[in-house]
Amino acid sequence: MHYVSESFEAPPLVSSASLTWPGVRVEQYHLDAMALPAHHHSHHLLLLYQVDTPLLVHRQYGARVRQEVYQTGDLGLFPGGEYGRITWAAPSDNTYLTVENQYLEQLARQGLDLSRFTLQERSKFADPLLAQLGRQLLAVASGQHALGPLYAESLIGALCHHLIEYHATYERRVAPAGKLSAAVLARIEAYLEAHASTPVTLETLAGLANLSVFHFARLFKQTTGKAPYHYVLSWKIQRAQHLLRLGGTSVAHVSEVLGFASPASFSVAFKRVTGQGPQAFQRGQGK
Repeated sequence: MHYVSESFEAPPLVSSASLTWPGVRVEQYHLDAMALPAHHHSHHLLLLYQVDTPLLVHRQYGARVRQEVYQTGDLGLFPGGEYGRITWAAPSDNTYLTVENQYLEQLARQGLDLSRFTLQERSKFADPLLAQLGRQLLAVASGQHALGPLYAESLIGALCHHLIEYHATYERRVAPAGKLSAAVLARIEAYLEAHASTPVTLETLAGLANLSVFHFARLFKQTTGKAPYHYVLSWKIQRAQHLLRLGGTSVAHVSEVLGFASPASFSVAFKRVTGQGPQAFQRGQGK
């Protein structure tokens, strides 16, 4: 099977399966105490534990059984492969982050010359950044965000890059550092102007630069000082300020013109960037 969750009878509480996310699926399950027989999963699994009381888990490795006690905040990382029987003794509401193995290795090899790449198995560990990224992806999968697809791709890129840097073993030669050219930045600006009302994806922006998503994101931040998500958000808020200054334009119309998911999400994003809501900003222009 590709996903460990394919063996669960219970449906997920939250799932990104219907979303067009590249390389990653996030699911949250409520599971009672149970036993999972020996199995194979094709892709990598990052497991975020959320339990009311310490959770005892037994994992079988051949004739040997390893016992771990998990608490909320603990993580488990299990690369694609063969696994023995797993049992746990109490209910849990864990988050299952599946990363496609080919997608992760492709990202690792873009911009890097690798002779080998292997994700490490870690049955129990702590990594606050991975945990935070996992929680943010779960939140995106369960609701709307101002720049949904781009925000999700930014989180996925950060999560995969962190896995590559800190939870994999490989031999590499770093690609030469550099920056995006003025011509590429001009193409991106022109694209944003022409497609202000449509969702923006990292894949599209990287295509404008003729680069992989992974390499583009790194060079873009080196060039602009901002991640693509924050850059596009700032760009949209600047255009929103211009439209609101013109007067006679409603906040709902500005939200629609600039491709936000809803007026409410636009207002939240506007206030986060400027420190005040769009209505207050618009009123202030008439003073």
